[in-house]
Amino acid sequence: MSTAVRASAFNEPERPKNLQIRFATIARLEALVLDVFIDSFGARWQDPPPPRYRAAVLGINLTNALLNPPDDPALADIVARQTGQDAGVRDYVLNTPGAARIVNDAVHELTALRAAAQGRPVQLLVNCWYGRHRAPAIADSIGRRMREAGAQVQVTHHHINRLPVPRKHPRPDCPFCRVIHDGAPATIVHEWSDALAIVPRSGGCTDGHLLVLPRGHVADFTTDPVVSATVQLRAAELAAQIGGQWNYLTSCGPDATQTVFHLHGHLVPRTAGDGLALPWTHPAREQEPAR
Repeated sequence: MSTAVRASAFNEPERPKNLQIRFATIARLEALVLDVFIDSFGARWQDPPPPRYRAAVLGINLTNALLNPPDDPALADIVARQTGQDAGVRDYVLNTPGAARIVNDAVHELTALRAAAQGRPVQLLVNCWYGRHRAPAIADSIGRRMREAGAQVQVTHHHINRLPVPRKHPRPDCPFCRVIHDGAPATIVHEWSDALAIVPRSGGCTDGHLLVLPRGHVADFTTDPVVSATVQLRAAELAAQIGGQWNYLTSCGPDATQTVFHLHGHLVPRTAGDGLALPWTHPAREQEPAR
């Protein structure tokens, strides 16, 4: 290819079809050079790595297999801003009971799959919840072992630079944490593995008013969208089980009337003429007939 043609290829906008061909070519070239691809990612992002070209695939789910470093109360808050490639976090993960066996088993299975692949590459998907701590540390450890065995390895961490993970362990100054973890008095209406529903201490703004709380300490609905979605899911399940019509409300910050800084969703039953004030106007009154 001449210099002039090469320059023209860079100056002209790429067409989608050309991009697809180029990406496919790169994938084939990678598969010729590398025989082991290890991809770490976070399950919560719902964005798993794509399959590698012609690769046989194995997977490891660490979500419930190893303790998440930011969830350990003994660790400093700064750990939440570090990753599995920082020495302290890496050593913590690799020294967690069960970690050595996970690495050893993965190396054994990858070695066997590589031998049986008849020249095809193999791919290992390693996920934890956020993709910042456990998965990168384990993936790097497996990658080192496979290189020592003579494999040509590429390790890619897809979500390691996502936003820092908020700590969720109980806070002693949080009244909802005391209800959830210390048995403080409360009327519990329903319990799930990740949330519970209680009656507000004051009784609420009307009969049947409920609060749905996550078990982990999250300040408000902006802190962790996945936890917020879980709380709304549980509230929806409970409202459907009880029946009737409802408002689901939540707040973020004191100016939005939040007084307890542990995420909670208000389930408020509604009936015609109940007189409860809302911060918005009924849709029928918002639109006037066109003139």
